Order: sequence, then C-alpha cells, then structure tokens
Amino acid sequence: MDDEKQQLDQTIVSARDRVGDRIDELDRRLRKQLDIKSIAADHAPQLVAGGAVVGLLVGFGFPKLFKRVIQIGLPVAVLAYSVKKAKASRDGADAEVGYGEI
Repeated sequence: MDDEKQQLDQTIVSARDRVGDRIDELDRRLRKQLDIKSIAADHAPQLVAGGAVVGLLVGFGFPKLFKRVIQIGLPVAVLAYSVKKAKASRDGADAEVGYGEI
C-alpha cells in the first residue's frame, strides 16, 4: 500500500514539474514575441517613412473623406492584422507545445 502511495506521489510531482516547465516555456516565448522595444527597433525605418508620408498628406490639406477613411479604416485594418497574426502564432504555439488537441 505504501509503495502505491509513494508511486502515486512521485507521478503527481513529475506531472506538476512537466506542467511548470511548459508554462515557463510559454512565458519565455510570449515575452520574446511581445517585446515592443525590439519590434519597434526592427521596424523603425518603416515607422519613420510612414509617419513622414502621413505628415506630408495631412500638412498639405488631405481631403476630409480620406481623413475619415484613415481614422476608421486604419485602426480596423491594424486590429484585423493583429488578430490574424495572434491566431496564427497561437495555433503554431499550440502545435509545438502539444495543446492542439485540447
């Protein structure tokens, strides 16, 4: 009876350790992927060019219709892109870690 209890305790401890390792791995991966500073540093030239173009267009009196399209359409496009990217990365992370069946 004691051997069964010890074996069960060891099984529980090892299962907890494996879950903890998976959580730590996911935490490291998410922190690396969501590092805003490195993302901004990687895309700095594009951000500067985009800001210059928008500044030029707004500075030279961009028509109101296009301003409205940018005010509404741009956030919707950014949101759709980020959701698509998050879903793709989540599906990839699930497959790698082994949670795809859940």
